[in-house]
Amino acid sequence: MSWQSVLVKKPDDDGPDLWKHSSLLKTQLLIAGSLGMTAFLSFCVLRKNWPQIYAARTLRRKGLPPLPNTYFGWIPALYKITEEEVLEHCGLDCYVFLQFFKMAIIIFALCTFFAVTVIGPIRRNYDNGDEDGEAGIDVGVILLRLILTSFGVTTYRASGNATEEEDPLGDKKPKVPPPQEDYQPYLWTYVFFTYVFTGIVSFFLMRYTQKVIRVRQRYLGAQNSITDRTIRLSGIPTELRDENRLTEHIEKLDIGDVRSITICREWGELDQLFVVRKEIIKKLEGAWCVYLGPREVDRETVIGVVPTILPSNNGHILDEPSNTNNPSSSSSSVSTGQNTPLNTPRATLQLGSRTHSYDRPTVRIGGWHGFTFWGLYGTKVDAIDYYTGQLDTLDQKIIKARHKEYTPTNTAFVTMDSVASAQMVAQAVLDPSPYHLIAKLAPAPHDIIWKNIYMSTMKREVRTYAVTIAIGFLTVALVPPVLGVAKLMDTKTISKSWPALGQLLKDTPWLEKLVTGILPPYLFTILNFALPYFYVYLASLQGFISHGDEELSVISKNFFYIFVNLFLIFTVAGAAIDIFQYLKDTTSIAYKLASSLKKWALFYVDLIVLQGIGMFPFRLLEFGNLLRFGFEKPITHTPREFRSLYTPPVFNFGLNLPQPILILIITLLYSVFDVMSSKILAAGTAYFVLGYFTYKYLLMYAMVHPSHSTGQAWPMIVRRVCVGLVLFHATMSGILALQQAYYLATLLAPLPVCAMLLLYNFENNYQPLTQFIALQAIRDTGGSGVSFTDLEGQRSMRHMRSQTLDEARERFLTYNNPHLTARLDGPWIGNEGDQVVIANQEGTIRRKVRLDEFDS
Repeated sequence: MSWQSVLVKKPDDDGPDLWKHSSLLKTQLLIAGSLGMTAFLSFCVLRKNWPQIYAARTLRRKGLPPLPNTYFGWIPALYKITEEEVLEHCGLDCYVFLQFFKMAIIIFALCTFFAVTVIGPIRRNYDNGDEDGEAGIDVGVILLRLILTSFGVTTYRASGNATEEEDPLGDKKPKVPPPQEDYQPYLWTYVFFTYVFTGIVSFFLMRYTQKVIRVRQRYLGAQNSITDRTIRLSGIPTELRDENRLTEHIEKLDIGDVRSITICREWGELDQLFVVRKEIIKKLEGAWCVYLGPREVDRETVIGVVPTILPSNNGHILDEPSNTNNPSSSSSSVSTGQNTPLNTPRATLQLGSRTHSYDRPTVRIGGWHGFTFWGLYGTKVDAIDYYTGQLDTLDQKIIKARHKEYTPTNTAFVTMDSVASAQMVAQAVLDPSPYHLIAKLAPAPHDIIWKNIYMSTMKREVRTYAVTIAIGFLTVALVPPVLGVAKLMDTKTISKSWPALGQLLKDTPWLEKLVTGILPPYLFTILNFALPYFYVYLASLQGFISHGDEELSVISKNFFYIFVNLFLIFTVAGAAIDIFQYLKDTTSIAYKLASSLKKWALFYVDLIVLQGIGMFPFRLLEFGNLLRFGFEKPITHTPREFRSLYTPPVFNFGLNLPQPILILIITLLYSVFDVMSSKILAAGTAYFVLGYFTYKYLLMYAMVHPSHSTGQAWPMIVRRVCVGLVLFHATMSGILALQQAYYLATLLAPLPVCAMLLLYNFENNYQPLTQFIALQAIRDTGGSGVSFTDLEGQRSMRHMRSQTLDEARERFLTYNNPHLTARLDGPWIGNEGDQVVIANQEGTIRRKVRLDEFDS
């Protein structure tokens, strides 16, 4: 009897019959396809009518490849966008993200080919035999045995208590077999294709690693931005916490000339003043909006209203960089004009072509011990005058605070004269004492979280341990709901926990199919929806220096959650429940474990189909952003709120990368041994194809990724794929052992070692190139390696190359706390084209919005 007939026909088998319920896959395809097609068609319609939402970057960044404004014409145009255009308009991080999807597509396309053309036919040949598994002599079987024999491999078949060795011609020679060896010859295909698939994954993983490194070195080596020339120096001794002394000390080391140094100081007081100022500005702008009345803006005006802005120095995403070469054009006053005095009880302001006249709003102050109880008590005063007075008083405090001497911290940003010098300093040991003068590459100025710069090391460590403990408790707390979803996969398990429901499911076949087959993937998706956002919040509390570091931390946290809770615990749950129930009958444990693995195969096919066909179109639809626009627009009044509403959403790798990595691992695990391997591989290929084009559109046209991590997500991908390979090898060894093919299982022993050697090779020889820029790459690009003081003579050379996205973002930025230099403008009271109307004491001014002023 074949091992599959044992698993399926064994009387006490609690697992569901996959062959009996194979129609569930068709049902899931129908449901997911209906959801996906509805979302996709909705996106095509909404994209054509609401470009300010679904093509927001085209309104802010010039030179993007145009897409036809038709329902479906954008699809071939998106396909034709090259990798160079992605790199140019989206940056290095987005390029690396999409390369992962391209790698997965190629890997699983090849694996699917082998599964359909080789593994499937061989398995079907042996499964179509009689009850005892005798498939008879077949051409394919003979060819398989000839191949095995040519490699000196013999196959064993049980024949009562005696076992005989067979050659391809059918001659039988008595031979004493290894103990308990009884397996079908086609299990050799499992061994062979485990090696083949491991080779395919390893080859393309290293090939794309080399490609990413080559592109990264060329891209970063050609830059000469302030970020590429700056290092972050921590552990500065007290005697060196002065710009002049620190500059002199570094230059004495003969590692390059220092262009500028910013020693970070305890600017917490100044930061807190700007937090209060932001609240006052918000209230004052609300009062002006009430006074001037709501100003409706039609869709045609929106395109001219939305400004050209960047991520601000405080880390909040704004928009894309302006293409202007004049720094003053984005910050200086464009035009100034006097309007009706702003301190009169009643005034009329003309904005554009519309005129409004309303009574000035009031606000209650005083009350009982300063409490007005939601504006019910206190003295009524003019709201605009009151908040303007508060703002003026606060601005005077800010001006005084800027001139105060603050205590220097042990951290500084050191800008060298060349990229090569910065790279050498970042890799050098500068001081013989531990924890002193530790140099690292600096994050981009707009990516820095300044409030965490001067956080003490002790406080940062405490927060890190607290977050780690919280994640541990959260992991344990989520085990019961995960087990609850796992129990839904088995009607008998449901009957033991809830007899009435179990009996109802047995009496109602369609309900049983819905609860045990269709519902679990959707519950799994719900479990994976909200918690990653909580990990984003936890990472924000941890005290990272930059948003890029936060994002990489979220990738680790989110992957740990979905891998441990939503994969390991979820998959082992069914087997663990059965094992605990059958401890007295140890002979059935192997069958129960194998049955559990077979049971999850259908679930994971459904999950991949749902996530790919059903959910990716919803990502295109940007349902959350659409809801935000629908709910916030009716209550959006102030010009600042209006511009914020049309700001593109942020693309966070921590929310979007871990799940595809898990899908890759799951697809790889089921790629060989399962009867549904071809379906899983095909579903995995479709998942990554749809994901590639979905994310390609979002990153190119709809969303922005402001963080500057220079492709640091790729090492995280490589490490997790290597872990997936080891898990794949362990799974295949266990499956072969369950089929009593112990000798075949031992043949897989070298593979985990090879996977670890692959990882070791990457960490030692490739990982440094994913972190630093090679000096040879800097020299080969020309221009970037020369000193900053010599750039005047190389100006023509620099202008021969267009700026990269990162260089454009970082133009005119410095490593200073933005609150030291931010404008202290009054409230925004109107939008006019790409300018805002700002109310100051002397009247109103109109000017473009600078990158660091939008959110201040």
